[in-house]
Amino acid sequence: MLSVAGADHIITMDLHASQIQGFFDIPVDNLYAEPAILKYIRESIPNWQEAVIVSPDAGGAKRVTAIADRLNVDFALIHKERKRANEVENMTLVGCVEDKVAILVDDMADTCGTICLAADKSGWGPTYNVMDMLDNVNILT
Repeated sequence: MLSVAGADHIITMDLHASQIQGFFDIPVDNLYAEPAILKYIRESIPNWQEAVIVSPDAGGAKRVTAIADRLNVDFALIHKERKRANEVENMTLVGCVEDKVAILVDDMADTCGTICLAADKSGWGPTYNVMDMLDNVNILT
């Protein structure tokens, strides 16, 4: 559809699955937000060395561990159980965020329900800051 509309090249940001590139008959460049996220954390978050990078779901574990490794900080993830699409039944934090700046990193958000539930400090112990960083937010009206 995009090539029929005249596009001869596609530039994306953090594709949810890299296999998506194979569905196009024109070149696709997938850019990554990680360098910008690392720069922002280092330059804008006080005491980032005391942070823990948190994935709001198991699917983002690889992303947050890469960021945590580059920053030399801890990581955690949230295991979630869904009733159905866009409806989370239960969330369990795996890892320790107590007395840390918790930085939640996710690749996309449709309803922001998961990231909002994850940012709720209940059950996390005393964290002194929770921040969210999203690559893509889909605005649905």
